[in-house]
Amino acid sequence: MTHTEASLLGIVVTVVLDLWVLRTRLLTRKAFWVSYAIVLFFQLITNEWLTSRGVFLYDEDAILGWRIGHAPVEDFLFGFSLVAQSMIWWVWWGRRGVQAETPPGPRPSLRRLAMRRGR
Repeated sequence: MTHTEASLLGIVVTVVLDLWVLRTRLLTRKAFWVSYAIVLFFQLITNEWLTSRGVFLYDEDAILGWRIGHAPVEDFLFGFSLVAQSMIWWVWWGRRGVQAETPPGPRPSLRRLAMRRGR
């Protein structure tokens, strides 16, 4: 599988997961795209630095040949899938109350109760 094929497959899987499987619909929200624009800015800087110095080399037969700076466009497609899926799964698990452990301190319900009593 080429880098192009893997990147395009990643985009398809991400969209299907978001809109039809997990139904978070994160890709339809303005907040997602604003957040992604911030990530993309830093991805541009990082990819330029890594690819212009030869840290990553690409076989021309495995990519389309279109580049943004020195990085192949596939890097940005693949990066989109990674970032979007991280956020999609985060929202999906968050809606189900999944977290590794209870955070330190009083529970929010106890904190609200204490505030009502004037403590």
